[in-house]
Amino acid sequence: MQKNIRLIWLFGLLCFSISSLKAQDSQIDSVKQLIGKATSDIDRLYARLTYSSLLRRTDPSAALNEINAVLEEGISKNLTSIIAKAHLEAGNLYYLKGDYIKAIISYESSEKWMLKLPVNANSIDGKGAVYNNLGATYSLINDLDNAQVFYLKGMHEYSLNNDSTKMITSLFNFAFIFIDMQEWQKALDYFYKCIDLAPGCKDRDMFIQVYSRAAAMCFRLKKFTEGNRLLSISDNYYKKYREYVGEIYHANAYGEYYFAVNDFEAALYQHRKAYAGSLQWNDPYYIVDETWEIGRCFLRLNRIDSAEKYLTYALDSAKAYNYLPKIRFILNDWCSFMASSGNYKKSYELRTSLLYFTDSLINMQNHNRVLLFDAKFQSELKENQIKQLETDKKVQQLSLDQKNILNYILVGGAMILLIVSLLSWRNYKQKQKLQQQRISELETEKKLLATEAVLKGEEQERSRLAKDLHDGLGGLLSGIKYSFQNMKDNLVMTTENYQAFERGMDMLDTSIKELRRVAHNMMPEALVKFGLDTALKDFCNDINQIGVLQVTYQSIGLENLSIDHTTSITIYRIVQELINNSMKHAAAKTAIVQLSKTDGKISITVEDDGKGFDTEILNHSKGIGWSNIQSRVDFLNGKLDVQSGTGKGTSVHIELNDVT
Repeated sequence: MQKNIRLIWLFGLLCFSISSLKAQDSQIDSVKQLIGKATSDIDRLYARLTYSSLLRRTDPSAALNEINAVLEEGISKNLTSIIAKAHLEAGNLYYLKGDYIKAIISYESSEKWMLKLPVNANSIDGKGAVYNNLGATYSLINDLDNAQVFYLKGMHEYSLNNDSTKMITSLFNFAFIFIDMQEWQKALDYFYKCIDLAPGCKDRDMFIQVYSRAAAMCFRLKKFTEGNRLLSISDNYYKKYREYVGEIYHANAYGEYYFAVNDFEAALYQHRKAYAGSLQWNDPYYIVDETWEIGRCFLRLNRIDSAEKYLTYALDSAKAYNYLPKIRFILNDWCSFMASSGNYKKSYELRTSLLYFTDSLINMQNHNRVLLFDAKFQSELKENQIKQLETDKKVQQLSLDQKNILNYILVGGAMILLIVSLLSWRNYKQKQKLQQQRISELETEKKLLATEAVLKGEEQERSRLAKDLHDGLGGLLSGIKYSFQNMKDNLVMTTENYQAFERGMDMLDTSIKELRRVAHNMMPEALVKFGLDTALKDFCNDINQIGVLQVTYQSIGLENLSIDHTTSITIYRIVQELINNSMKHAAAKTAIVQLSKTDGKISITVEDDGKGFDTEILNHSKGIGWSNIQSRVDFLNGKLDVQSGTGKGTSVHIELNDVT
């Protein structure tokens, strides 16, 4: 019976594949006819962009060549709407290829040109599409803050057109942010907002997607009555308006239902249907999602080899397209199942991979931010160069005209023209100088913005990683300790084994304490709850308890002083790094940390009685610690003064403008 079902399923997939290819060929032929019949440049170029969108999945290189050709012609003829649309299509192409940095740059270029268009229904719709796609792209590089901002902008634009269909699309995509966070209830709330707008929606296939996805969230939340109600509505639309994307979501919802009621064979069948559809659509997001679901089903069926095959494929696909949230959830789900089934070796391997991925996630996100800032800067620089070349061309043409006129002017007129030329040259050089100064200012501003983004990214990931370590790995170790304690009461051991067991328990206790200490150092709880002054007191007390260095902490004028959270974290990290230097490099016995607010400025002083050093080496230092201190001081627009000498200890004084 199972074999027959699979044969029917494969036959259906083959028929669908053939019909889809025929439909696309028909569309391409129609668009080619439109290109040939177009009576204006705008109509012809719009048709070419439509043609490129049809080639996007089957021949990306040809699609990109078509877009670049249209863009070049649009710029040469100053067709603003064509330029905006071409950048949008380029962004869509890069999005599908997984090149999200280029996609963001293309979408933002499209936005700039969209803003130059007259405000009407078409330009509003174009801006809505740009913002919606920017939201989707930022969500895939795990920048959920920017993703939410742009999704909300897109919803605002679509609301101006009173376009329920596209409003539903934006809300639908917005809900996926919470799915990627595994916040099922919040995702369900946004799907209900989609359902509220359904009466005005023209896309019937979207009905299938919305009701199916809402039902899937209900099954995740064990709300079976509501989930079945929503799924029955989806069934009705599915029978009448059966289309490709809706088929994926419909099968996925049934898969979620059967998985929730522990009928894993039925769940596997449904997720395989959804997977087949995702392959036909050639969408990496659906492919990753459904291979993950298939792997989960195989795990529950205890078919470990098949599960490992699909889960590994899901991981590889997620890594290839930088679907960062999916990687974490796949590893975590796989690891938890292996631990619950007693396969601790595999669970440990997966947990190690998860911790390694979590640790490297900080570097990946910072890398993405730096690449994005650099790409934006290079894009702006290129635009400025084009504008400057156009200006230079006009100036050169004007100069040639003036030279032709000079041939017909008397000596007196030539002298006057010479004077004018000299004044023009002086003015031109002055403008060049001012322009160079402005470029330098912009470069400095870009560096500060990049530094701010990196520092904020580091602290956000420190906070999140500290929470993951404390709540995740800390809880796991505590659970292991509890299990060992229960085992001890039920086992008969020799004296030597008992001593070895107790040593193991001591080592486990030490590991738990060390884990909590590391989590506390990554994001001190006192800094978040009580502010900078209390956090630094606690830090110095912790150092004193270690016994390696005796630190005296003094604060003046910081009582009831409110300091921005980012600034507080930055000052805390500066002091932390300086004290660490005193312990690691200076061999100091005592140190003083002093913070004071006087005359509208905040001063930081850290002194130790260590062996000191020649401050000249700081000009050539490549150490990460000192460069971190310097970059944080620069970020706060502060002044740094270091006094030291061999055998004279070290004194570091930092002065900041009022940062309250």
